[in-house]
Amino acid sequence: MNLSALPIPDPYAVLGLGPGAEDEQIRAAYLAKLKQFPPDRSPAEFEQVRDAYELLRDRRRRAQHTLFSVNPEARLESLLDGMDNDRKFVGPGPWLAVLKER
Repeated sequence: MNLSALPIPDPYAVLGLGPGAEDEQIRAAYLAKLKQFPPDRSPAEFEQVRDAYELLRDRRRRAQHTLFSVNPEARLESLLDGMDNDRKFVGPGPWLAVLKER
């Protein structure tokens, strides 16, 4: 099974937020969506909301999501191909120099 080909909904879109949302906004949107999609009535929607909140509530995971979702066409295998694809994920800037030093 090719996991990288599975469509993963954008966690910001699931919670109805923009990419620059703060912690308080994320929590408030999560609680509002829980009222809209309770687990006993809408289990599939609840799981999406829960997964989106779990990703966005942790600042480290949120930063990783932001870093690796710059190019939505990129697939998981591209991360494992080596440093040839580093610009696809990092883009121009100081990150490229840091990665090349390793």
